[in-house]
Amino acid sequence: MLKDYLYIAVLAFRDISHERILSFCMACSLGAIFTPIIILLGLQQGIIGNMLDTLESDPASRLVRPKFMSQSPIPLDTLEVIRQSGIAFIPSETSHLLLDVKGMHDSINAVPSSKNDPFFIQSNPIGVKDNNKWVVISEPLAQKLGKIKGDNITLLLRRTTNTNYPEEVPMDFRIVGVLNSELMPDVKMYIPVDVFNGIYHWRKGYEISALGLMGSRESNFQPEYDGVITGFSFKKPKSEDFRQMLAGRLPFSSMPEVYTKLTNSGESTDWRLWQTVNNTITMSDVQVLNNALLNYGYDPQIIPYIENIELDLHKSKVTKSWYISMLPENLSPRWSEGIKPILYVSSEDKHFSGEQQLLLKTGIKGNKVKIPVLLEVSDQVSPGFIVASHHFSGLLRTAERLGASYDTEQYKFSLSSQEQIRYFRVYSESIDELDALVKIVKGVGDDLGIHALKKPVSRLYEVQKIRTLSDYMKKIYFLIATISGISTVFAVSASVYATVQRRRKDLAYLNMLGVDKRTIIFFPFIKSMILISIGLVISFIAYWIFGVLASHWFVDLLGETASLTRLKIDYALSLIIVILSLGGITSLLAGSLVTRMDSQRYIHE
Repeated sequence: MLKDYLYIAVLAFRDISHERILSFCMACSLGAIFTPIIILLGLQQGIIGNMLDTLESDPASRLVRPKFMSQSPIPLDTLEVIRQSGIAFIPSETSHLLLDVKGMHDSINAVPSSKNDPFFIQSNPIGVKDNNKWVVISEPLAQKLGKIKGDNITLLLRRTTNTNYPEEVPMDFRIVGVLNSELMPDVKMYIPVDVFNGIYHWRKGYEISALGLMGSRESNFQPEYDGVITGFSFKKPKSEDFRQMLAGRLPFSSMPEVYTKLTNSGESTDWRLWQTVNNTITMSDVQVLNNALLNYGYDPQIIPYIENIELDLHKSKVTKSWYISMLPENLSPRWSEGIKPILYVSSEDKHFSGEQQLLLKTGIKGNKVKIPVLLEVSDQVSPGFIVASHHFSGLLRTAERLGASYDTEQYKFSLSSQEQIRYFRVYSESIDELDALVKIVKGVGDDLGIHALKKPVSRLYEVQKIRTLSDYMKKIYFLIATISGISTVFAVSASVYATVQRRRKDLAYLNMLGVDKRTIIFFPFIKSMILISIGLVISFIAYWIFGVLASHWFVDLLGETASLTRLKIDYALSLIIVILSLGGITSLLAGSLVTRMDSQRYIHE
């Protein structure tokens, strides 16, 4: 039996060689059918592949970050969930810093980084070792500075002390990497996250011993406010003056609004509210505003502003709560460090006067902090409100934002955790896992009610758009391949049928010589498979020629290294297997005509 199959295969090869011109034409016709299928598959893989490669090579395509910096610190256990979901996680206390560089007139945008940061890795860093005083800079910044990889750069760290004295500390860093303009077109630098957070703390007045930076604060807990209420009794405010003031360096970005909710305010006073956007201010910022108003000839009354802070009465049988309200300093209760705070309530709540304990919800999770206070009655307070000193009100605002604890013996707040992470950058391992990482960050935002995480910033839309385009191109290719497949079936069937009809006498002789008809079927089968294989070779040669020409014609669009077409080995093998399988099945079906052949009739003829 095996000898018969070998004999049939030799006959098929000899028949093709005998009818070489006809066979070549048939192979070319099959190649004409296969070539568009292969070229279309190569274009689909090439166009989409180039887009995906561009996204994959850019670390920003795998980056997920909060939409804005969270006011309250993000819980550390939540951050650990996000950390485990990515390959590089960089937490920080703020989103960026504007740092002065020696030799530059303008401040440079600096962002936190680490040795696991894909941007750091893409810069091909050198000589990092255990040194934490390194920077990675963008190519535009390197050109402005005239620096290259391995050079030193001097950062001028500046701040204003508690006595309003400007302080400047130069600090040298080594440039370990330069990001090309395609990855980072902006003037930017990346510095180690520990150094980044240290500079941020030092600017706020804290000592950073690891960097050799001295502090100017004795306490790490300072009052903060949501804005400032200014009252004008003599010179009425002008919008033109306010616009000119806002053009300067003020901690406010929008015009003040008329404020009518101040408790027992004088009718002759024009009260205005200066409010921050997703930020808090300190008393030094309040003083800056006051000085700016004085420079324009105003003599305002200044009252810090607190928004939506609620204090609950800690008592088992009575449910009572007040909202913090602000009064001028001379009408507010006194405050002394280390002494039980005094707060004013309205005469309507005089039965609550005396020593009480109030509850303050702090942090994102709303942990309740117990605060012993002394309540006194004041006619200046409206029902439903409670008034504290300006300093203690600011401490309540800080505690509410940072999630602080309260020492009931020393009557002071302290941070529950030294890590006050309010921003982060996390990278997915690939763009395929970007969607899952974004969903995790969104889920954390929904669970904790953090608006900054509910809609994180990422390039997920771009990735999904390319995925959608890829799906549509696959459908189009499937339709074209299906039509081409039908053409292949007809072409192969016609070829096999023609072979059987032309060689019916020869096949009849083989049958009379003792070769079984089921074996003779393989004659047209092997012949058609050989022709299909030759057609595939022709089509792949045409595909190669097309790819070479396309690369030269579209070099301005693609660049010198990219190609318009791309065909992976697994896709090419799959396509070859499908075509051969389809051709083989068609050949066997068409060759089954041999079984119906009457050998004696053909020999008689």
